[in-house]
Amino acid sequence: MIDGDNQNHRGLKPTTVAFANWRTRHERFKQAVDDIQHTHAMSGVEGVGMLLMGIPGLGKSSILASYIKHHLAERDDLESPGRSKEPIILVSVPAEPTLKTLIQEILLASNYEGSIKGTVGELKQKLNELIEKRGVELLIFDEFQHFLREQAKSNTRGVVNHIKLMMDKHKLAVVMAGTPAGYRSIAHYDELYQRFALRQTRLAPFQIDSDESLQAFGSYLKACSGFLKRQGVELVPLATKEMMVRVYVATKGIPRLIAGLIKVALESAEQGKVITQKDLANAFAKTSMNPALKTFNPFSAPYERVLERAGAAQKKAASEDLKSWDIH
Repeated sequence: MIDGDNQNHRGLKPTTVAFANWRTRHERFKQAVDDIQHTHAMSGVEGVGMLLMGIPGLGKSSILASYIKHHLAERDDLESPGRSKEPIILVSVPAEPTLKTLIQEILLASNYEGSIKGTVGELKQKLNELIEKRGVELLIFDEFQHFLREQAKSNTRGVVNHIKLMMDKHKLAVVMAGTPAGYRSIAHYDELYQRFALRQTRLAPFQIDSDESLQAFGSYLKACSGFLKRQGVELVPLATKEMMVRVYVATKGIPRLIAGLIKVALESAEQGKVITQKDLANAFAKTSMNPALKTFNPFSAPYERVLERAGAAQKKAASEDLKSWDIH
């Protein structure tokens, strides 16, 4: 969150800052949060897992942060005279993790106040005590693609085995969030993968290939426009078929890129003026969000040419999606 002084210092418009901090709970977002909730609910019953997967920019981190924030806000049993609970620990998996570095990262991500030095055996004991004393229910591993076999090699087996043991010993719920590369990695470890086989959420960019996908995309863009309108900013209607196609070609349907485009337009447009298609064209020209387009600008090009680009983009997206989930 950026306070008023930082806004002035950085020269950003208040609306840009507000939009940057805003998240819309669209259908895919809500489904992912619901899946995390159901996984978490199994904690204490059995060690179960969930995979939250997708290419960068689809909102995985926002989904995790939203779940943690709302879950903790609803709990009234976290503090008592004799005990403080820490039901959720979110840890970012280090690059090329060893069992020792992973345990240290978990301890650092928690409210653990002791030393994180020691042998692997000593660190395992410290982690077990933390889980029991703090009532840990859910472990979330972000960036779990760092378990990649080609990166971690011999390290991976020990890390994977310990996660499995923690799930069984403490009946922990575990969510692993990351890119498709992480899925391809974890799929090679059958004993662990089986624990994640029943609940897997695959996030995907917005598409324009059916009435259903257009409706989902339009709802997201309407939410963006609605938020800005509440901030006193009018935006050219984005949820028309033509504008959805233009936005799709520009951003490949990736929420982070869509938000980035709007933020650049907000900063460039004159205060109090409606943000037009021309403003979006100018904003897109200032970015490098889609290098494959080179000098082609989807907001200034004739619609027929944009449609052609959209068809090619959809074929490429479908091909890349198949490759993403191929574990061979």
